[in-house]
Amino acid sequence: MYKPVSTSIIRVLADFAINCQDNSKLSDDLTDKLSQYSGDLVNDSRFITTGDIFCAIVGHEQDGRRYITKAIAQGAKLVLAECEYAEQHGEISSVDNIIIISFYQLNLQLFTLAKAYYQNPQASMTMIGITGTNGKTTTSQLIAQMLTAENKPCAVIGTNGAGKVNQLRTVENTTPGATELHQLFYQFHHEKLTHVAMEVSSHALVQGRVTGDLFDIAVFTNLTRDHLDYHGTMVEYAKAKKALFTGSDKQVAVLNFDDKQIKHWLLEDAKANVFTKNTWFYGQDKALLKCEQFVCAQNIIHHHQGVTFTLESHLGQVLIESPLLGDFNIENLLAAMSVLLIQGVNLNTTARLAKQVIAVAGRMEATTSVDRPTAVVDYAHTPDALEKALQACRKHCQGELYVVFGCGGDRDKGKRPLMAKAAQQYADHIVITNDNPRRESAEQIAEDIVAGFTYAKVTETKNKVRIQLDREQAVLATLRQASTQDIVLLAGKGHEDYVIFPDGQGGTKKVAYDERAVVANFYQVQSETEL
Repeated sequence: MYKPVSTSIIRVLADFAINCQDNSKLSDDLTDKLSQYSGDLVNDSRFITTGDIFCAIVGHEQDGRRYITKAIAQGAKLVLAECEYAEQHGEISSVDNIIIISFYQLNLQLFTLAKAYYQNPQASMTMIGITGTNGKTTTSQLIAQMLTAENKPCAVIGTNGAGKVNQLRTVENTTPGATELHQLFYQFHHEKLTHVAMEVSSHALVQGRVTGDLFDIAVFTNLTRDHLDYHGTMVEYAKAKKALFTGSDKQVAVLNFDDKQIKHWLLEDAKANVFTKNTWFYGQDKALLKCEQFVCAQNIIHHHQGVTFTLESHLGQVLIESPLLGDFNIENLLAAMSVLLIQGVNLNTTARLAKQVIAVAGRMEATTSVDRPTAVVDYAHTPDALEKALQACRKHCQGELYVVFGCGGDRDKGKRPLMAKAAQQYADHIVITNDNPRRESAEQIAEDIVAGFTYAKVTETKNKVRIQLDREQAVLATLRQASTQDIVLLAGKGHEDYVIFPDGQGGTKKVAYDERAVVANFYQVQSETEL
């Protein structure tokens, strides 16, 4: 792991009106304590290693100053502690012979501080930010797969982890905080990566963990109901997403023309001028053909090996063959291909690369074998995502369509009946199960979902809907029940390898559960049984 020399913090602090050089004793002490180390800026005491600098911020949920002693015990050689008043800025104290420097509005300044400490590594890479309710993970990984194959090595940061697309390591948040983010940028820079495709969550934008000016290319996928427990209203949710787009000539915007929110923004933009001429549009609407810069999918054919369509663009047209399932994956692919074209990859090369992409782990990931149903593992956990996943499966399904899903606890309860509505509309058989109940009762969550069904008769509900809260058993029982031509959509967990349950003490605990492994093992056992 690459880390900056810890003493570089002395130079950086001078840019924030903390001039250690003016105090020769302080400067000597810091140099003496830090000179033999390389270290990261870290604002989570759990991840401190020897030589690191602990940034004790006052966050949204935790006050980092409570963990200063722990951070020092783990090897922190300097502490920057957020203070409440401007006049305290730069004050010096110590704990266990480790210097503590008071820093006013440290949380607010953390991104800028980290950028300076790591010497702005992102400046050497093309930064691509992807926001939207659904499709961020798939779009970012498609971009990384194709750019890397075209000798433009690209890292990803997002839900599935961070790093080279085939060497991801786990990150705590979809969009990491300022210090972890710059640690990643610093690694990518030293690994000589040229591009970064990064998921940008609405939470990160509201909390200031990232700002739009970080990104050279900003992609919008779609906006549907999610995270209203945090944002309160769809208006505030949309406002958070729009913050990714700066309107600057230095940033190219890539927008889903088919999404209702984009239509609304474009009407607003007649006054605000956020979306300049430096904007690309993608989608399936033929009205796109009138745009100055566009990619549009026409003549779409769904088949058991994926999709085929004609890509119309202001640069020309080309035939696209993709192994991905579903119309929403066409949208994701269009967004990714737009980025490639912006980066100077020609149409024919883009078409060749699109044919070579592989499904992202836990995103419409299909598994099947002779004389068995097809299982599709997908992360869909919003009403819109579930509806689109079911629609995609229906287009490829020659038999009956099963769906196994649940809803997360401690999250927007209004989604639950909407998920039921989507399942009822498209699936022949429905199994309600667990999906991270967290601190809520799993039984109550299931009841909230069932309340959304509107079958005409109670007997019809009983015949089509089953509740089995043990998720693994629900999956296996459904796969055994389904026939050869059927598709079983397993929605909600995707790439995740855990389920979050109540811990019985008012908190939560993670229990190991890997749905992709459960499915793989099912087909392996069935195959061995038939031999």
